[in-house]
Amino acid sequence: MAVPVAQQRKLTQRSGNICAFPECGLLLTAQGAPQDPVVVLGEMAHIVAESPNGPRGDSPLTPEERNRYENLILLCNQHHQLIDSDGALAKYTVERLQAMKETHEQRIERRLGGRSNVPSELPPMVSDTVYSNVLPVTQMPRYIYGAPCSSGRENEVRSAPASAGMMTPFILREGRLWAFQDLRDTRNPFAGVVACTETERFSTKEWWTDPDRLGWYVALLNRSLNKLTGRLGLRLDHDHHRYYFEPEEAGVERSVPYRPLNASRATRGVVWQPKKRATGEPRNYWLHRAVSLRFFLVGDNQWCLSVRPELRVTSDGFESIHAKYIGRQVTRKKSRLFNHDLLGEVQFWRDFLGRSTPRIFFPFGTDRQNLIVSTSLGSGQVRWPGIPAEHDMPFKNVEYVDDLFTWAEAGGLGEDDDPAGEDDEDAEETLR
Repeated sequence: MAVPVAQQRKLTQRSGNICAFPECGLLLTAQGAPQDPVVVLGEMAHIVAESPNGPRGDSPLTPEERNRYENLILLCNQHHQLIDSDGALAKYTVERLQAMKETHEQRIERRLGGRSNVPSELPPMVSDTVYSNVLPVTQMPRYIYGAPCSSGRENEVRSAPASAGMMTPFILREGRLWAFQDLRDTRNPFAGVVACTETERFSTKEWWTDPDRLGWYVALLNRSLNKLTGRLGLRLDHDHHRYYFEPEEAGVERSVPYRPLNASRATRGVVWQPKKRATGEPRNYWLHRAVSLRFFLVGDNQWCLSVRPELRVTSDGFESIHAKYIGRQVTRKKSRLFNHDLLGEVQFWRDFLGRSTPRIFFPFGTDRQNLIVSTSLGSGQVRWPGIPAEHDMPFKNVEYVDDLFTWAEAGGLGEDDDPAGEDDEDAEETLR
C-alpha cells in the first residue's frame, strides 16, 4: 500500500528538506542535470514497519495507519538503512524514532522562524445572545380521541365540513381513526365513519412516554402541518419532506409580502428564474423557497418546531430536477448563507407561517385542544469570542406584539394561564 500523497506532503514540509537523524544535517535534495534540475535524496522511513514482518513491525497499527504521517520519518539513504538494519533494531526503537522525528521538526521550526497561521491569542470573550431556528410550542392539545373506523384507507375518509377555520387532521392506526376532535360528540367531523359510542380518549402526555404512540402522535402533528401549509398555499415535496412555493402562473416569478428583520414591511421573491450576471440571460432552471418543518419533543413536556430553510430547483417552475444534477448548486448557495442571511431566511418563514403575528395557530376546535407555536425566535446566552464584525449586523423584530385580534384568536389564555390551576370539566374522568 503506497503512502498517500497528502501524508507525503506533511512529512516533507515539516522535515524542512533535512535528514531527521541527529547531527546528520544532509539536505535531501541536490542539484541535478538541466533536464532534471532537482534530485531527491530523501527517503520516507516507516517507524513501525509497513509490514508486520518488517523492522519494528509488531504493532496493532492498521495498514492505513502505518502509512500515515505520524508513522513516517524523513531520512537520508544512509540513516534509513541504519535504523532498519538487524543489528540496530534494539537501539532504534519506535519510541526513539518518534522522539527523533519530533525533536527534528521542532528544531526546523525554531531555526526557520516561521510564523504560525493560527493566531497565538484568542480574541476576548464576550457575552452574547444567540438565536436559533427552533420555535417553542406554547400549547399542545390535551387529548387524543380514537374510535373504530368503517374506512380502511385514509384516502377514503372524508370529514364533514367543520366550523370556520377548524383543522381536522387524522390518522388511521389499528382499525381506529385518531384525531384531536372529540369523537364522542355525534356532531364531530368524522361522525359519518367512526363509531362515536366506542370512542377512547387518551391524555397526549401519556402518548409521549410510549415510543409507538409517540410515533403516531408525531404523524398526527405532521398532518397538522400539511393542513397549515396547504392553507397558506404551499405545496408538499413528498420526496424531501418539505414545503415549497409554486408559481401562481407558468413562467411568472412570484413574491410575497412579509416583515423582515429591520423593516415594517417588504416583499421577498419565493419563485424566480436566476439570471446570468454577465449577460442577464435567464438560466435554465427555477428556484423555489422551501422549508423543512419538524416537531420534536425536548425534555419531558416541552415541544418545539424546527424551521429549516431550503431551496427547491425545477426546470420550468413545476418539474423537479433530480438531486444528483443540482446537489452541488444548492450546497454552494447554502454555503454562502452566513449568520445574518440565515437568520433572515428563518425570519421570513416564521413571519409567513405566523402571518406576522405572535403565534402559529392550529385550531382543532375548543380552545384547550388548539396547538399554538410561538413565533418568537428561540434564544440563549453564551460567552464566546463572538462572530466576525462583517457578519455582526443588528436586527430587530425578534418578537411580535399581540393586538386584540391575535389575542382573541389565541383564546386569551394559554394552557399555563388557567387562573384556578384546575383541569377541565372532565378532569375526574378516568383516562385510558
